Amino acid sequence: MGLFDKLFGRKNSSSKEGGNKTVSGKTNPEKNPSKKQNNFITNSAEFGLGEIALGISGKIRVDGILAFAAMEKIAKEQNKPFDFKVMYTTLLEEGALTIPVVCSIGETKYSLYFIYKEEELLKYKDLVMHVGRTDYPNLIYFSSIPIYDGYIPKPIIEPFQLADLRFEQNAKIAGPFAMWWSTESDPTFHNSKTYEHLNKMYQILKGYETYIAGYVLRQTRIIQEVKLQRMKLPENPVTYVINAPEGKQVLLILSQEKGIRFLFPVNNTTQEYRERFLRGAMVDMAATAIPLRQQNAPIDEATDPNGFDWFNFMTRVIKEKEEAGERIEQIGGMNLNSQMN
Repeated sequence: MGLFDKLFGRKNSSSKEGGNKTVSGKTNPEKNPSKKQNNFITNSAEFGLGEIALGISGKIRVDGILAFAAMEKIAKEQNKPFDFKVMYTTLLEEGALTIPVVCSIGETKYSLYFIYKEEELLKYKDLVMHVGRTDYPNLIYFSSIPIYDGYIPKPIIEPFQLADLRFEQNAKIAGPFAMWWSTESDPTFHNSKTYEHLNKMYQILKGYETYIAGYVLRQTRIIQEVKLQRMKLPENPVTYVINAPEGKQVLLILSQEKGIRFLFPVNNTTQEYRERFLRGAMVDMAATAIPLRQQNAPIDEATDPNGFDWFNFMTRVIKEKEEAGERIEQIGGMNLNSQMN
C-alpha cells in the first residue's frame, strides 16, 4: 500500500464515521447538488501565499502532488528553498499525530490537510488544536466541503504503534546511537522513565520473545508474513535501520544475548521523544503478548544467554554504580559511520 493510500483512516478504528455531527443544534449545511465545486476551498491567503487555486480530482494522490507542486512554485517565485514530506508523524504525549503533507518554504513550515468529507473535517478541527506543537505549525486546509461551525472535533491523534515504523534498506547512517544517555534533566539511568519503559518491555518479552520478534519484524515490514510467526533471535546481533516519526533513523537490533533493542540517534533525539517512542512500543508489544499468555501459548525454550537476564544483570550493575556516585554516560552506545544492509 502506497503512502497516499493511507492518508486517512490509516489505522483501523471502531468509531463510526460521522458520529459527532452536531453541537448546539447546528449541522453541516447541505451543498446545492446542482452546483459543482471545481476548486478546493482553502485558507492559503491567510498565510500570505495568495489564494491557491487547486482543482479537485477526488484522488488524494493527485491532489496531494498538485498541492505541494503549487507550494513549490510559490517557493521558486520567492527565490526560497523548498522541501516536503508525506505522512509526517510527530510523537506527542497523547500519541502519534500524522499529517498528510508537510513542506517548508525557506524557514517557514506548513502542514497541508485535505478534506473531502465530514470525517476529515472533524479531524481537521482537532488538528487545529495540536498542530502548533509540531515542527510544521502553519496549517493550510484544502477542502471540498464548507468549513462549517457547530461541530464536535473527532480525535486525530492515535496510539503510536510499531506499524508506524518502516525498514529502510541500504540506509546510510552516521554518529552515536544509544538506548539511553545521561543529560542534565535525566542524569541517572535507574531513575529514568526510559529504564521504567524498558523494564516493562523486557518483562513483557519474557517467555514470548520469539513471538514479539516476529511481530516487530512484520510490523516494520522487514518480513512480509501475514500471520504472526515465532522468529528465533540470532546468536550474532542483526541491525536494521528503521524510519521513525519525525524523520528519525532508529536502530532495531536483535540478538539472543540482549533481546530486542531500539537505539536512538543521540545528537538529535530528545528525552521526551525517546520516552514516548519506548512507551508506545512497549504498549504495542503488550497488546500482542498478553493474549498469548491468556491463551497459554507455548513459551520459548530457555536459552543462555537471553535478553531478560542480560537486562536485569546490566541494570543491577548500573544502579549500584550510580548510587555509588559514578556517572554513566550511555547505555548500549555505539558509534556508526557505515551503510547498513
